[in-house]
Amino acid sequence: MLKKLLPLFFLCTTFAACNNNSANEPDDPGFREPVPEKTEYTQATLSYRGDDMYSEISDSWILQLYTDMEIDERGNPVGPGKMLQISLNVSYNREQLPDMENLTSYPYREPVSTGDFSAGTFNPGYLTEIDLPTGRIELPDGTFYGDIPAGTTEFEADLLREGVCVISKADDDRYTVEGILVGTDYTKRYFSYTGALEPKNYAEAVIPNTTLTEDVTLAGLSHARLIDKGDNFVIGDGSYRNFLLYLAEETIDLSGNTPQGSGELLRLEFFVTGSTTLAEGIPAGTYTVSPGNANGSIDRDQIVPFRIRPGVPDQFTDPGGSWFQQLDNGSWSERYARLADGQVRVERPDGGYRITIDLKDCGDPAHAIRAVWESDGAID
Repeated sequence: MLKKLLPLFFLCTTFAACNNNSANEPDDPGFREPVPEKTEYTQATLSYRGDDMYSEISDSWILQLYTDMEIDERGNPVGPGKMLQISLNVSYNREQLPDMENLTSYPYREPVSTGDFSAGTFNPGYLTEIDLPTGRIELPDGTFYGDIPAGTTEFEADLLREGVCVISKADDDRYTVEGILVGTDYTKRYFSYTGALEPKNYAEAVIPNTTLTEDVTLAGLSHARLIDKGDNFVIGDGSYRNFLLYLAEETIDLSGNTPQGSGELLRLEFFVTGSTTLAEGIPAGTYTVSPGNANGSIDRDQIVPFRIRPGVPDQFTDPGGSWFQQLDNGSWSERYARLADGQVRVERPDGGYRITIDLKDCGDPAHAIRAVWESDGAID
């Protein structure tokens, strides 16, 4: 833009110096900065997320402001209207409880660096991909603005990165929120809100890795598929192989890259001896679920034959490890469980299989997943 404006400016000043008729007229560079619009929001939600970075430096709060709009059953505003989300870093509360006095302690400004989560800053806007049982979705997060068209909940987010936000409390217990923020659209977003702010505590809110409320016995498992994942952890010493076993109801199609159809499904990952071939199948023996780490990793001393890989936490679109699923047209239903404990006994009578499953999910308290699957021959 600067390269385009400079020649025009020089041309105008030269013309004014040579033309007496225009000497009293103001210079016009051909650019007008739009007058910023101040949006007065009428609705607000406030969420306390606690120390979600486990830093003991600050707590995370999410403030969402809306103009007068309908809110659907999932909590999304339906246009036409405008919304503003501000992600705030507030002083750390050791008890991990929302403290409104902390919230109004200072003006919130942009951080000095990407790793700055100090109290009194807001988190700039960004796009994030979330892995849900229903699939991966891309959403704006942090601090952002949205102008929502009529009849929809979708919008192009202006990711806000600079500016200031102030929250103050009046004598009548109402709060005032005001400030100015600028982001990727290079537009100044002046805003204000006056009204109630009632925090909801989501410090413990997570997407569950199991939805089971009772023990499960799978009586309808009718067919199987065995896949050789080889040296899946790239150890390179030939000490193990990673076999993936699917056991499913007849209504589940196991022929493709991922199971399709509707019904119950077990996904089990076995560690077998390194010399085992797919044609030989799963060797007879008792396989115990290895203890996994909170981040989904598994220690090297647990990647050995006659172990089962536990389910990888929070991995839904491309699940890793061992899971129970109830599929609905190839997608996750509301009934599923990450498998984290227990044993599987494999017997090989006359080259066939008798697999006795006695596993537990990751719940507290844990629920059992049990099944017996038999086959006269090898697994395809």
